Amino acid sequence: MLLSILQANEKVSEYLLIEKKIRDMIVYNNIMLKQFPKHEKYLLAAKIREMGYDLLELAVAANKKYIKKTTFTEFDVKHEVLRQMINLAFELQYIDSKKHRVSQLKVDEVGRMLGAWIKATELKGST
Repeated sequence: MLLSILQANEKVSEYLLIEKKIRDMIVYNNIMLKQFPKHEKYLLAAKIREMGYDLLELAVAANKKYIKKTTFTEFDVKHEVLRQMINLAFELQYIDSKKHRVSQLKVDEVGRMLGAWIKATELKGST
């Protein structure tokens, strides 16, 4: 009984940790996006902001669903699109190298956690 409670708490804490990391990423990216040029605030900046919110939404959805494969696939695709959009913002010189590095570290951290979550779910066999 105690083992099952600990395993359940471990799953909840893993989920809550990825949710917290996504929230941290959203907060940092929103601060970073305030410095975008005016003509990009409603285009690329809005898309980056929207992708962050989508990742948070998908984390909640993946936690609630029993069959997670399609949700994980969508989560992984949106995560990669966000990474590419941040790279594009750097290439267009909307953000400096320090902001780019910090933002990518946060995105990478979410990606590593997502990969671990996918692997753990596949090992358990509930995808």
